[in-house]
Amino acid sequence: MPTVLQANGFRVRVLLPPREHPPPHVHVGKGEGEVVVTLPQAGEAVSVRTVYRMRAADVVAAVRLVEGHVEQLRAAWRKYHG
Repeated sequence: MPTVLQANGFRVRVLLPPREHPPPHVHVGKGEGEVVVTLPQAGEAVSVRTVYRMRAADVVAAVRLVEGHVEQLRAAWRKYHG
C-alpha cells in the first residue's frame, strides 16, 4: 500500500490490486485512525465511505486534504489501477 501524499500529520495511501477495487478512493490515516475517501468524478464532490477510530475534526481535515489534491490522487489511483 504505497503512500502517495503526506501532509499535516496525515498519510494518504492507495491499496494495490487484487485487494483493492473501484470506485477510485484513498485511505487517509492519522495516528491509529483512518478514513476512506472516494475520489470524485468530474462535477462531483469527494465523499467519506468509512471512518475507523478517527476524530470528527480529523475526518474534516482529511477530506479537505483530499479535495486539495484530488487530481494528484486520481493520477496515483490510475498509476496503480490503470
